[in-house]
Amino acid sequence: MKNWRIGITLRTALLSWLVSLATLMIFVAVILPLQKRIFLENLESKARGVAASLRDITAGAAINEDYSSVIEHCREMLQADDSLAYLVITKSDGFSLVQNRSGWRTSTASTSEWRPERRVPLSEIRPSSLGPERVFHFSQPFDYSGIEWGWLHVGLSLKDYNRSVATLYQRTGLLAIICVVVSMLGSTVYARWLVGPILDLRRTVQRVAGGDLSVRASIQLSDELGSLAGSVNAMTEALLRRDQILATVQFAAQQFLSTADWLAALKSVLARLGDAAGVNRVEVFEVNGAPPDVMELHPRAAWFAPAIAGDLAPPPRSALHGAIEPGAPFYGWLEPLSRNEIVTALLRNGPATERALLEQAGIQSIIVVPIRVDGLWWGSLALCDGVHERAWSSAERDSFRAAADMLGAAIARQRVQDALVEAKKNLEQRVEDRTHELREQVEARARAHAALAEAQHQLVAASRQAGMAEVATGVLHNVGNVLNSINVSATVAQERLQRSEVTTLVRAMSLLREHAADLPAYLTTDPKGRSWPSFVQQLAEQLARERDELLAEHNQLARGVDHIKEIVAMQQSYAQVSGLTERLSVAQLVDDALQMNVAGLSRHGIHVERHYEPVPDVVVDKHKVLQILVNLVHNAKYAMDVPEVTRRVLRIEIALAGPQQVRIVVRDTGVGIPPENLTRIFSHGFTTRKGGHGFGLHSGANAAREMGGQLTAASAGAGHGAAFTLLLPISLESPAS
Repeated sequence: MKNWRIGITLRTALLSWLVSLATLMIFVAVILPLQKRIFLENLESKARGVAASLRDITAGAAINEDYSSVIEHCREMLQADDSLAYLVITKSDGFSLVQNRSGWRTSTASTSEWRPERRVPLSEIRPSSLGPERVFHFSQPFDYSGIEWGWLHVGLSLKDYNRSVATLYQRTGLLAIICVVVSMLGSTVYARWLVGPILDLRRTVQRVAGGDLSVRASIQLSDELGSLAGSVNAMTEALLRRDQILATVQFAAQQFLSTADWLAALKSVLARLGDAAGVNRVEVFEVNGAPPDVMELHPRAAWFAPAIAGDLAPPPRSALHGAIEPGAPFYGWLEPLSRNEIVTALLRNGPATERALLEQAGIQSIIVVPIRVDGLWWGSLALCDGVHERAWSSAERDSFRAAADMLGAAIARQRVQDALVEAKKNLEQRVEDRTHELREQVEARARAHAALAEAQHQLVAASRQAGMAEVATGVLHNVGNVLNSINVSATVAQERLQRSEVTTLVRAMSLLREHAADLPAYLTTDPKGRSWPSFVQQLAEQLARERDELLAEHNQLARGVDHIKEIVAMQQSYAQVSGLTERLSVAQLVDDALQMNVAGLSRHGIHVERHYEPVPDVVVDKHKVLQILVNLVHNAKYAMDVPEVTRRVLRIEIALAGPQQVRIVVRDTGVGIPPENLTRIFSHGFTTRKGGHGFGLHSGANAAREMGGQLTAASAGAGHGAAFTLLLPISLESPAS
């Protein structure tokens, strides 16, 4: 089933919209009951007013039992207000005078409706005994001159109340719909504004990963995203500068090879190197002397950026020049340079005397690379940045050292050439005594040419080899694991063929040919001939068993070859396209991985324990899971292949890790893992085994993550073994086994 994923823009918009929707729902949940309570309070206020008016006007008439006046007043009140449903005056003895829209009547029924138990004002919505509709009923005690005379009851129709509530719901619903739509549109616009720079940055990174180093991320904001975009641009700029420096080194090799005078070719090389490195000046110094003596530095060539060289004033004088005595500024740089070490410095970090000289020369940061000729320190290559205090990357250091080494080779080459020219001038006088020396010089010249050509070839292939190294490491490691299993199967098949009963059959057939003339008599009378049928039957059964065993080994060989094909196919896909998934038994996958290591496990005396619980089948990339398991078993085997490990047990556990995950644990009794290495073992290149390359666990963890799983490690420390846990997701369509 295809795994649909919601984009970050839609997720952000959905989150913003849900927050707005939740706020709106809380508002509606609070405002509706509050508004309904206000409507009820209005009804109660009106009922209180009617009751007070009725009391003030009819109090005297009711006390004097002038009921006609009371009835007339109640009728006028009902006619004047359509919302009045009824008016009831009840005496304490139960006598009630009832006036509603149908007329008036008296009642002597003593019910709780007209005579409440508590003499306090009461109001509620309830059905009325005077009509089929529900009403707002209000009751108020009626006291006169301190006498509890009775009760006044007012019934109000709920038509206006229901109409107000319906209008409230309609308006609130309409407003809610408008708010939902507006919030949805606003959330979408906000999400696009927020996520737009992230998507732009992702596209930029993808283009950089594809090899386009000219692209740059646009910095639209000054927040964290802007800082991240700036970091991506800086990284891209560093990669571009590295490639440009490598191209410059190749250019330098061509120039030095095609020009006899290295000093004449040096100016163009320094210009290309300075442009590629993004510095303001590049200088070459020749050194006379050696620490701890006084050192003489002689500038041989320099290049200045156009902004410096184009000034009317001469460029600032170099900070490294002339005689430098022990204890003088920059003398501390000479000792590491004489040991073929690179020296870097920033303006703000040096001593005060050195800072003053660097500032006077207009240098913010500097890197000095030693130049060696014929194994001796000849001088230095200095690159200065007068704008930024930059940290020189390892790639830049290596590139600058390659340029310095190439310059040293060119100087050595010209020295040889100069020596040849000098020898040629005196050739007529010293032919015989200098022949051997000239031959050595020619050989030295040839070696210099070969060294320069080899350096050029290595520089051209360096980038390609670096890119292929990691892929080759992984392919060789995984193919090697499978080839171990193939070798075991081939060895077993070879041994079985050497012990085959076919030779017995050949000898038997030779015996039959000897008795071809009297074959019937031989088969019936001779003791050996009579045993021929049973012998043939036993031989046929034995040959059938041999065939089955050879077929089993052949199938194992075929599975190993298929796995190698899958490994190669996965590497050829550049680790970008997901492999084909299929429904597989977890136990079968584990058994296949153990079978691929069966020879090594047996050879090292390792006992295998299987603890398999019933688990569902999984839908995974078969060759990725096999690579992980084969590597884990392989590592466990080597972890127990030490003299101090006497109990060698490999325990494989299969169980459910949850409703949607299967757990495979590979546990060994080997040397264990120190706590400080538990967080490093999955890093690329990290290994503690001699001859290891540090690729297996790194690639295994990546493959597990690609399948939606996880690879973790646990150990109680050195000498306590280790356990590697592989979690694999269960497909929702996978049936339980």
